Amino acid sequence: HIDQLQRESATLLATYQHSDLEGVQKVERSMVEITQLLSRFTDLITEQQEDIFMIHDQAIKSKENVDKGQDQLVDAVSRGKKSTHPMATFIVLAAILLLLFNWITP
Repeated sequence: HIDQLQRESATLLATYQHSDLEGVQKVERSMVEITQLLSRFTDLITEQQEDIFMIHDQAIKSKENVDKGQDQLVDAVSRGKKSTHPMATFIVLAAILLLLFNWITP
């Protein structure tokens, strides 16, 4: 009876140790996979960070260009309003009158 109990005990112990070892190995494999995934995520974040910085810089430059363009448009409008030269208007009107008089008189 005692031999049989000792054999059963040894068998149970071996089975427990074997299943416990498999569980530890599964956990170890899972940890290795998690570590690899974290490493990959870190690499991707680093790559994206460079792209994000580049996009940010380009957005700032684009905003500056839009602001400069808006200033230039405002300047162009003000120059357009100032460019109504009275002398040029007088010359054009005088030329039209001369053409009209030339056409009316034979």
